Amino acid sequence: MAVRYAPWLAGTVFALVTLTGCGMDATSAQNSSGQAYATSEAVKEHEGHAFLQASDLGTVIDAEGRTLYRFDRDKPSVSNCDGKCAAKWPPVTTPDQVMVEGIDESLVSTTERPDGTMQVTLGGWPLYRFSGDQIPGDAKGHGAGGTWFASAPDGRKAQAPDGAEPQAPDGY
Repeated sequence: MAVRYAPWLAGTVFALVTLTGCGMDATSAQNSSGQAYATSEAVKEHEGHAFLQASDLGTVIDAEGRTLYRFDRDKPSVSNCDGKCAAKWPPVTTPDQVMVEGIDESLVSTTERPDGTMQVTLGGWPLYRFSGDQIPGDAKGHGAGGTWFASAPDGRKAQAPDGAEPQAPDGY
């Protein structure tokens, strides 16, 4: 029995091989908006440590590409988000060191939370994730309640990606 190959199959295989090799390494990928985020290999590499990275959009992301936030009701090195707030805005904690990429290490530290865990701070501001972010690169919490903002690599509030006023869910 003779085997016939469809010409389109060869083209598809060539395109896939070519595209997978362009501009990406084994530890990164991109979401639908084109923002780079870490893959499971990068997450595994940083397992057991907090990892902060400056994103292409001027925000701070973790090893999984999730946007990290700061809360205006916090004080430098003091978190004011616990209970229901911390369920919606989980604090970035670490049992050990904090690894960084594209961020000044001297701006990174930790502070002890009331439950004894160590929360990562950037520029003195405790960092959080937003439970409403669904995929790497989401920043749905930016501007929430006028008090939650994506963190910039220097710990200050990041600007909205398009320069517009942030539109986000109210409250915390």
